[in-house]
Amino acid sequence: MKILSAQQLAEADQSTIDKNQITSNDLMEHIAKLIFDRIHQRLQGSPVPIKVFCGIGKNGGDGLALARHMIQHGYHVTTYVTNCSKKRAPEFLYHYDKIKEVSKDWPILLSCKEDFPDLHPQDIIIDAIFGTGINRPIDGWMSDLVHYLNKTPAFKLALDMPSGLYANTPQSIGTPIIQAQHTFSFETPKLSFFSASDV
Repeated sequence: MKILSAQQLAEADQSTIDKNQITSNDLMEHIAKLIFDRIHQRLQGSPVPIKVFCGIGKNGGDGLALARHMIQHGYHVTTYVTNCSKKRAPEFLYHYDKIKEVSKDWPILLSCKEDFPDLHPQDIIIDAIFGTGINRPIDGWMSDLVHYLNKTPAFKLALDMPSGLYANTPQSIGTPIIQAQHTFSFETPKLSFFSASDV
């Protein structure tokens, strides 16, 4: 089994893009379709409420692409975007525009605690807020959001890695990290998956 660092994973992505002469958006679309297929095999069109929480980076783009596939196949999806900065990854913006092609309901922007949606035990929460690029603890109202999501008994599924978890190193007690029941890890597992942690 190969274990790659965050930098090596980024280099592997770029190598895949170059060798296959595709764009970063094409790669994300391919990954989103693979994840959708796995989820669809389990849910088989079940009307369970699905709430997708997206950041504004590449991981958020993955979440938007996945949400679009689920909407296209009739799933009850609500998409949220953590509006925590004016900076947007190009891949996020691309998939943000694409989701508007399949739904009249634009993603709901979250900017503070008062914006947090009601959650229910029967919900499925998909975490696409932060990926391997995170290198400092989540703070402010975003930290409150992580704790809020963790408190719900709803099933939580993370894309690539749980938001707040570093790719290469473990973290200390109390660090805000999504407590996902299942993670779809892209390419290879992350080193932190195998590290002892105090979280």
